[in-house]
Amino acid sequence: MIKNLLLIAVLALRVFYQPATDQHTIAPFASPNPTISTRQVPPLPSPVASSPTAKVVEFNGSINNNKAILQWTVSDNENAAQFEVEKSTDGKKFSMAALVFGTDKMATDNYQFYEKTTNKKMVYRIKIINKNQTVDYSSIIEVKP
Repeated sequence: MIKNLLLIAVLALRVFYQPATDQHTIAPFASPNPTISTRQVPPLPSPVASSPTAKVVEFNGSINNNKAILQWTVSDNENAAQFEVEKSTDGKKFSMAALVFGTDKMATDNYQFYEKTTNKKMVYRIKIINKNQTVDYSSIIEVKP
């Protein structure tokens, strides 16, 4: 029994007591010869904001045969994922009227949306959702019956 206690005491001292060396002190339970591994980390991608984004360069609306017709032209069209046509009666609270998916056509492209009109003035804008997940808005236009 005493032999066992003595053996446990010696092992405990060996584990917890590590003499200091000239270079550094080794923590308990640490390997006496720690190895440090290094690996190459690839650089981070460029920030999303620096990626090209689509822009509405022209936005028009008119009424014809009781339909509000919206037409817009987009630059850098290949970067656009989709367009949300938003409408409002007060120009402050907008709701989505339609979802239009972008084409993969390079440079510029034209889009169109129409809906039945009411007797109220409507205000429209285009919300552009780019492929890099950035969002931009067109100018606001007013369409009156």
